[in-house]
Amino acid sequence: MDFWSRLIGGSRSPSTKGSRATSPTERLTAFKQTCNTLQQIWRSTTTPSGNLSAAAQARMYIERLNSILSDESRGPAPHPCLAYAASSQIFVTITKVTLSSYDGGQVGTLRAAAIFFNTLIDSEVDGIVDNRLFARALVDLVRRADKHDEDVEGRLVELLFGVANNVRLQPSILPAWFAPRPDDQDKERQANTGTEFAGATRTNDFPLFYLLVEYVHHAGRAGDFARTGLLYLIETASRSKILERWLIESDLATLMATGLGALYSQLGRYPSLSFDTTEEENLPHIVALSDHAGHESALPPRLDATMDSFMSYLLFWQDTLDHCKSAEVNGTLLDHFQVLFLEQLLYPSLLESSDVEGGSTAAVLTYLYRILESIEQHDLVHRILHFLLASPSDSQPTSKVDMSSSRRKSLDFLAAFSEEAARPSPALFNLRDLALLGLQSSNRQTVLATLRLLTVLLQRHHSFARSLVRTVSGHPGRQRTVGALNAELAQLLGLATSVVDDPTLNHSFENYLKDASWILEARLSMLPVEDDLEDDRPLQLRKDDPIVRELLNLISTFFTNSVVVNLALTEVLKSIASSHLVSLDGWILVDPMKYDYSTSPATEIDSTVEVLERIQLAYHEPTWSSAHVPILTSVLHSLVQQIQGWRKEIPDFDILIAARRDLLHQDNDSRQSPSRSRHASEPPTRSPSERPVARMAQVGSDFGSPRGRATRPLDLQSIASPPQRPAGSPARDHSVLSTATRESSMTRQSAADELRKRLAEPFQVRPQPEQARIGADEAGDIKEQTAVHTDRSDDAIVDDSSESATLGHVLTNAVILYEFLLELSAIVQARGSLYEEAGFPGVDAAADSSSN
Repeated sequence: MDFWSRLIGGSRSPSTKGSRATSPTERLTAFKQTCNTLQQIWRSTTTPSGNLSAAAQARMYIERLNSILSDESRGPAPHPCLAYAASSQIFVTITKVTLSSYDGGQVGTLRAAAIFFNTLIDSEVDGIVDNRLFARALVDLVRRADKHDEDVEGRLVELLFGVANNVRLQPSILPAWFAPRPDDQDKERQANTGTEFAGATRTNDFPLFYLLVEYVHHAGRAGDFARTGLLYLIETASRSKILERWLIESDLATLMATGLGALYSQLGRYPSLSFDTTEEENLPHIVALSDHAGHESALPPRLDATMDSFMSYLLFWQDTLDHCKSAEVNGTLLDHFQVLFLEQLLYPSLLESSDVEGGSTAAVLTYLYRILESIEQHDLVHRILHFLLASPSDSQPTSKVDMSSSRRKSLDFLAAFSEEAARPSPALFNLRDLALLGLQSSNRQTVLATLRLLTVLLQRHHSFARSLVRTVSGHPGRQRTVGALNAELAQLLGLATSVVDDPTLNHSFENYLKDASWILEARLSMLPVEDDLEDDRPLQLRKDDPIVRELLNLISTFFTNSVVVNLALTEVLKSIASSHLVSLDGWILVDPMKYDYSTSPATEIDSTVEVLERIQLAYHEPTWSSAHVPILTSVLHSLVQQIQGWRKEIPDFDILIAARRDLLHQDNDSRQSPSRSRHASEPPTRSPSERPVARMAQVGSDFGSPRGRATRPLDLQSIASPPQRPAGSPARDHSVLSTATRESSMTRQSAADELRKRLAEPFQVRPQPEQARIGADEAGDIKEQTAVHTDRSDDAIVDDSSESATLGHVLTNAVILYEFLLELSAIVQARGSLYEEAGFPGVDAAADSSSN
């Protein structure tokens, strides 16, 4: 007991060496003594870089200063140690001692010095951050220090960020860090060196700025601090005319644009666009059940870390333009972005890409897709798309008369540089031309990349829809009657039910309608990127538009297309249909001028007819001639016609397609649940495309109608496992299985094998000659249609569809077609109300005349 008493008592003894100062006076005394010791170490060591003991002592004393300041910061003001640090300018000594310390101990000394400077920056004590000596000491420390250690590098760049944050909050301290040359010195320097305007490096004017630029490309902590700090300095330009002018005349814009271009150049023109197939078990059902399960997935292709670095820097561009409140600085940045990046790098990479096997077209289209998918900044999107699409309205947003002299000089310099480069112009070959070639490609990756690019353009930047798909100028869509809309919807839904007869259609269509309404509302809420649209009303699509024709060519070979291509293709068509700038008339819906109301005795509406009668007439459903069927609807008719032909040839076709749809809607994890025992007839290992086949082999017993229509929804849980036996049944004992049970198991195994072989065999997709036309049948009074005519020759179409397709692949694509028809129908109905494209024409006029 005496031992522990002595130990505890001894630990509390006031005479213990190394006790920490507790009062402000004691702390100040200890702080001054430590500062004096550091100064003596610096003065007494002429070559401290070769003295290990001096370097170790310097580190120890800097850490002691940090400890004292940490204790002081936890107490109330005043803070005399911080004030003494400012007045004594000890930070200059710490910088000198740290930079001259022995190499082996420099990392620890640098870390301690960084903590000391960070404490001073956060203290907000007068005479520190607004002191030019402090600025010079910190800049020297960051610029000359050995930053091979990642932690030290992050700490040093954090110091720069802290200063930039202080400048943003207190612009009055800017002169301590920013000292531009007078105009006469600039003119003398240009005369002596022969340098032109713009891009001239002025490191000594604003070293803090250039240090941040140096680390802005880095990943991790250092890059994050550098990018944010640079944003703060650029934001301050809106409150300092001198800084604003300096940013315009300096090489800020040049460094940012060339830095972005350097990262883009590292992406490589011929990368291997491997798709994210990862593990076979994680493939989506819709891909696993197709013919291309081993080569692609529904996810975008994987790109390397270089692409991540490029995208991070591009998003930094976006943040810079958002934070900068100076229109002149923003304009200068955008000018350099267009000339040095768009004109000199991005557009040439698109123009020079090759679509041969292993070529770069798919890669550069994927890069552009990722760029346009990520950015949202209005001016940045405006510059990119106006330039790449060669928009005739592409011009400088501000007249030179309204610009400052610095901005005019910058534009003149860039114009001269652009002329010397002699790069080709998008006026001859633009992004629309490249998309057209991409759709015509025989390379599936190129086609897929093109479709994804079109989708992101139409969805995220849909105000450029008319630059991609041509419309008829001055021909806005006309309002159709409610009855006409009902007739059109009945036709589209009739096509859908001809593919799959779903007893839960009403419920599922409500969900499709909610999704369509949300998409249309989102389109209307987006700010337009093009401010100079002549007409924001929906204009009719040009039927001879080449891109539209290529999309129709792709959908005409729907059943042999890759599943992923079909998913991307239907997404493009839905995106066009959702645009409020494009009318549905002529390509999805019949032109209202082509409706035939001859079956109604009151086709011509008389002004004397009462308003109620006009409303009744508006509900009358018209008919139309087969010659006026919309171009997309005609192709959809022909696809449904093929399915109807297969239904006559394959007795259990409806059984197979219904079972395939149920399998596609299952969750991926439910395919191989650990709690579910494997079916007796199912092999231990099986590929994802084969695993559901054993279930589909038993579907026939669940259908009773002659055409195979389901009398109830498929219960795949019961299909996947054998019937349960009573608790006392001998069949539960595997040792006493009856002969009948073994025969039943063998029958199921044989049926599964046969069906697996059927689904994997090549399937005749091309329609027979006698099936070239379709009449009214169970599809819901489908009008007689003619086959779609395309600009491409029949031989080309045959070549496109010559790829072999199995029955299972055709079934999967048939389900995609069914879902697409429902989505299209929902968009048509939602547009009728949200875009007011369906109503009661003439009712308002009649009401006005009757009131008069």
